[in-house]
Amino acid sequence: MRWLEETHGAKFELMRHFAARMFDGEWSSVPGQWRTVAVGALALLLPAGVILLDTDYAHKYDRLSAMPLPDLFRAGALADELGILTLVFAVTGLLALFEWSSLFPSTRDYLALAGYPIRPRQIFVARFGAVALFSTVFILAMNLLPSFIVPWVFQGRWQLNPSYGANAAAHAISAAMACYFVFFAVLALQGVLLNALPGRLFARASTYVQGIGISVMMLAALYSWSVKDWPKSTIDRLPAFGGWLPPVWFGGLHEFLLGARDPFFTLMARRAGIATASVLVLAVLTYLVSYRRYRRLLLESPSALAGPRLRQWSILRLLAGTPRREAILHFMAKTLMRSRAHRLIWMAYIGFAIAVVVNSSLIDGRLVSRHSEKGLQFLVLFWPLASSVILMNGIRHTISIPAELKANWMFRLTESQGRKEWMSAVERFIIAYAIAPIYIILVPVGIYCLGWQTALLMTLLQVLCSMFMFE
Repeated sequence: MRWLEETHGAKFELMRHFAARMFDGEWSSVPGQWRTVAVGALALLLPAGVILLDTDYAHKYDRLSAMPLPDLFRAGALADELGILTLVFAVTGLLALFEWSSLFPSTRDYLALAGYPIRPRQIFVARFGAVALFSTVFILAMNLLPSFIVPWVFQGRWQLNPSYGANAAAHAISAAMACYFVFFAVLALQGVLLNALPGRLFARASTYVQGIGISVMMLAALYSWSVKDWPKSTIDRLPAFGGWLPPVWFGGLHEFLLGARDPFFTLMARRAGIATASVLVLAVLTYLVSYRRYRRLLLESPSALAGPRLRQWSILRLLAGTPRREAILHFMAKTLMRSRAHRLIWMAYIGFAIAVVVNSSLIDGRLVSRHSEKGLQFLVLFWPLASSVILMNGIRHTISIPAELKANWMFRLTESQGRKEWMSAVERFIIAYAIAPIYIILVPVGIYCLGWQTALLMTLLQVLCSMFMFE
């Protein structure tokens, strides 16, 4: 402990500085606020090991071991392994996307370290070392418990390799490589965008990339609970549809490490190794190449995203009715457009809503089958209320985050002059941004599936339910 309290040189101290503030991104206002995020991350990590303690798994493999042939046992084991790999893959991807702004040095880092005799390259190398250390600790913590539990739970007389150690090592290696792949793929993607796009466009595009990535990873995390229930017929069709799905690559690596020499698993194992090595090399190269450009982008480019110019006519002006309401509506809209942190949080909730409804449609199965019309009916009946619940909580969370200290004082000083109109403007903003778009998009689909009379009555009932939840 004394050794850690002592000073050990510039490189070590820089890495310690960055590692201690890994979660202090642009969305946090004070150092140490990352502890709240760490608790949430821990809550996401627990299911990776706890779900394996379910007694249904033991009964499942007892039944499969009693089968006269090994096919069903091995198909079930592979489905469970793919489900776990998909879950840890998605959780790691979500963490990397939420930590997007912490993967490279920030303006705060440059300004805080400007007075010290430290070169920019040292700052970049130390930040990369902190990112590598952070990702390693996170991946080890997430995969340690499952690596010991999986071989114990997924055992039986038909397992591919009877050795406990071989099964533990195969799961640990495949899961760790999957996590490293997705984490450094996000880092490499950020480096590529940084070198390929102009500064202002990079700031805007990176937010949209984060939002899309969060939606995909949320969908993968939710759908992982369905992957483990795939029947043998679906597992047999993996070569037809799973050849380019990253979790399947590392599932193939897992089977290859256990001794399977099926051509498909061999190809997937090779693809997993090449993909992991490629993103690691690309991440290192883009990180080292882009340090000059990134410093110039941070110090010379404005941190806020430019919003659209004010027009003579706008929906917000139509909704406002009074100048005071219009001022509040425009302030909230400009904040949502210009503040990267607010836009990211809002897009994360939108991504989560999309992931929930798409996952429910995939589980329902009719949207992608011959009965697509029934799938559309399910979509119209389920999506509006489910999306409303998520998006109303999302917009509430987004607008509760302070955007500017000066604006906060301005509102406090003039609070007594129009608080009622302010709250009315906030209500109209939430309805316009979180509730109305859902029904505007889905009403035409409902008219197509149910007819205009039934669709309008159903939409009216759903709107009333959404407004009741809002109140």
